[in-house]
Amino acid sequence: MLRLELTGQQFSKVDFYRPVSSEIGRSESAVEYKFSNISAVLAEMGSVFVDGFKPLANVQGLLREKVEDRFSQEPEIRQLMIRLAQTEPRDSVARLGDPVSIPRDLVPPSTDTRGQRVGVAVDFNALEARNRQRGLAGELLVVERERRVLDHLGRGDLAERVSHVSVDEGDGLGYDVRSFTPQGRERFLEVKTTVRSLRQPFYVSANEVEFSVEAADRFSLVRIFHLDRTPGFYEMPGSLRATAELRPDSYVAWPRSSKAG
Repeated sequence: MLRLELTGQQFSKVDFYRPVSSEIGRSESAVEYKFSNISAVLAEMGSVFVDGFKPLANVQGLLREKVEDRFSQEPEIRQLMIRLAQTEPRDSVARLGDPVSIPRDLVPPSTDTRGQRVGVAVDFNALEARNRQRGLAGELLVVERERRVLDHLGRGDLAERVSHVSVDEGDGLGYDVRSFTPQGRERFLEVKTTVRSLRQPFYVSANEVEFSVEAADRFSLVRIFHLDRTPGFYEMPGSLRATAELRPDSYVAWPRSSKAG
């Protein structure tokens, strides 16, 4: 299914899990749940997963081993993931519509690996985060929408002041777009863009997290998904320490000098 999805081919999930259900004598819902466990393992590995199977926690250790082993035998899928992460966006991307609600069941996979380590062959999320053109396309969509909404609300004066700060002033401020409420209060928007579903995790920097804490009442992370289709988005207003489950990925390390004996 993942190969079909990455190559843009249509399929029906039931055509895959119904035969498995008949073969092993388990209910279709039980098999579908197990496929969602597979999505959780793939997410732990930094991989993409089938859109229709949301990652579900409580993964058995044996399943994790089997998924890792099977994935290691699929160099084609890894190459498809790399190509997808690095592909530049189309010249014309549809404008953003209204925001969607964050699903109540958008729960991250379990981090309890019972002493095991999960291998990461391709970190799709990291590769996509480095796709500057894709990130820029998402930011431009947000700038255009902010201006359009303010203009529609009769605040053309504020629409003209919406600023693409990551371009106009450079990276490092902790946000990408400076906008306004209809009442004229500043809004600081950090934009994260993916061609995958709204369930795909994303990277945030320590600087972005700390700025979201400092400006919690005016900060919002805008998550754009399905950029290569009809883009959708949702917002996470406030401190990222409150609106997201943050997992440390790396540290800046300075070597310590050994003490004299």
